[in-house]
Amino acid sequence: MRLYLISLIVLFVSCVPSPETAFFEVTTYNAYALFDGYDDGTEFDGFSHSDGYDGEAYRNRIRELAVLLGRDYSTSDVIILQEVESVEVLSDLLDAGLDEKGYQYYGLADDGSGGLYVGFISKTEPLSGALHFYPGCRPILELSFLSNGEVIRIFGVHFRSQLDGGDSERYEQSMHLSHLMEESAGILSIAVGDFNFDPRLTGPFTLFPDLYNPDNAFHITGDPSKAGEKLYYSPLVDPDIILTEKGTYFYEGSWYLYDNVLMTSECWDGKGFEYDSVEIKVNRNMKDMLDRPLKYDSSIGYGYSDHFPVTLRIRAK
Repeated sequence: MRLYLISLIVLFVSCVPSPETAFFEVTTYNAYALFDGYDDGTEFDGFSHSDGYDGEAYRNRIRELAVLLGRDYSTSDVIILQEVESVEVLSDLLDAGLDEKGYQYYGLADDGSGGLYVGFISKTEPLSGALHFYPGCRPILELSFLSNGEVIRIFGVHFRSQLDGGDSERYEQSMHLSHLMEESAGILSIAVGDFNFDPRLTGPFTLFPDLYNPDNAFHITGDPSKAGEKLYYSPLVDPDIILTEKGTYFYEGSWYLYDNVLMTSECWDGKGFEYDSVEIKVNRNMKDMLDRPLKYDSSIGYGYSDHFPVTLRIRAK
């Protein structure tokens, strides 16, 4: 049985306990303008039928993306996707072969604005789900899963783009996210997605303690033992972890770490699930000749995204 959520309605059927596994894995991926095959008038330039992005082009894109996710990311229990237009996109991904990889549940944080949203596909039925709103920002998607008797909370985010300013919106959404993550002490909470900000730079949230600012919404540490209230562990900025890529997003000659995973202190408290590994996980087909993200080009019907995915693995104690 498949499951989906749309708009403000969160629909979940009877809970089926997840199998006991040693690991739980989450991948986040900005799939780049993943419009469906219908023209609604809200498509970006290059993604309308008149531009050649018709039903056939869409089906080919879905098939290629499903092959990519099924081949290289199917160990993930949950895949959080950004820039998804409709629940039909998620359903079509499952129909294109991801259901055979075990993905049976999906949903979209659709606020009815006609834009591009955060969505998910998962192998395990969520215990619960919710959408959290801030005016002028994309909704935050919250999901809870049960694995090995422990609840894991996942927040899927896509913060306001840097291209149109949006500093105040990113700050307020960071504050909102921090409040949500602090609500359930003792429960491992994980925020994943496209934050549209590199934590190594100054801004709404910064790397702690090098750029500490008490006015920031929250802080990020590369040391899991230092995670605490409004201070979250990001393994991507852990100096002891060697990454295979220079960043997740490339713009005007520079690499940025826009896509990230943040964890509360329960990721390193000696109980339940603990941090295990992280990877900016990329294969050769997702890169151009200069090893930058190869985004989908609707004029030739080829490519993937202008972002690289990030995969986080936690392990049961």
